[in-house]
Amino acid sequence: MSLENKKYLTATPIIDSDSKIIIDYAMSAIKDASDDPISKAINLYLAVRDGIWYDPYIPFYRPEHYRASNVLKRGRAFCIGKACLLCALGRACGIPSRVGFADVHNHLATQQLIDYLGFRYFFLPWVYGILSGRQMG
Repeated sequence: MSLENKKYLTATPIIDSDSKIIIDYAMSAIKDASDDPISKAINLYLAVRDGIWYDPYIPFYRPEHYRASNVLKRGRAFCIGKACLLCALGRACGIPSRVGFADVHNHLATQQLIDYLGFRYFFLPWVYGILSGRQMG
């Protein structure tokens, strides 16, 4: 693992991947996955997509509103909170992960909601090889 990717495995106050509740949820989500990180990432994604209710009306003005363990305890969040949770779960499983942000153009959302939309990255070598046009061994 490169030094660059190690920072994407480290717990932070928001991406609290070292929290017991995060670790337990992550291990439960990947129990049926193969040892392949892509299989684990898919299971983690599905656990967050299907297990955490998307709620754009939940408060999101304090750091604790985004903290992965708090999102998991609440069982609801909007995109950034869900992204923080998925990122923490990935890190708990040894998958280098980070949250990203972008401008979203969606006429169905309020400007305040658009300003706070987020997504997540899993650093999976096999997928990176395909996306960058390189063959990975």
